[in-house]
Amino acid sequence: MSMQRGGLFLLGAVVIIVNLGAIGLFYANSFFQQEDNSELNLNISGSHAVEIVVNDSGVATFISINYKYPDWRVVKTTLIQDTLYDINGSILQGGNNTWKVEIMERPCACSSIKDLYVVEGYVSADTGDLLDVSKKTVSEAKYEKTTCSSTPCH
Repeated sequence: MSMQRGGLFLLGAVVIIVNLGAIGLFYANSFFQQEDNSELNLNISGSHAVEIVVNDSGVATFISINYKYPDWRVVKTTLIQDTLYDINGSILQGGNNTWKVEIMERPCACSSIKDLYVVEGYVSADTGDLLDVSKKTVSEAKYEKTTCSSTPCH
């Protein structure tokens, strides 16, 4: 009986140590990401870029007509850095930072691959200008794997 208690105690200790390690890695990763983001000195955040895209009148109309289920919606922002380097890895010219904003939603929760309503917008991270925006309907199979086709709705 004491052998089982000892094994359970050891198992419990291992679980606690692993959890503490995971928490430590999470906070360390968050700290280093904050450091990297603070060096960029962006005037426009990713969430502000989403607001800029959504406030475009054409996008607002597209969303109001086609987007009905917030739980099936995916909003993704990606910072695109345009920097030129020489062959030695030195920066020749710092370029423009641009937010790519993707807003996707499925029209149904069925278990097959369906069409997605997709808005893609590009926003200057320096000025907040909406550089380009497109609204389209595409098959999930032809869009990125990070959309609903890879989430639990299937």
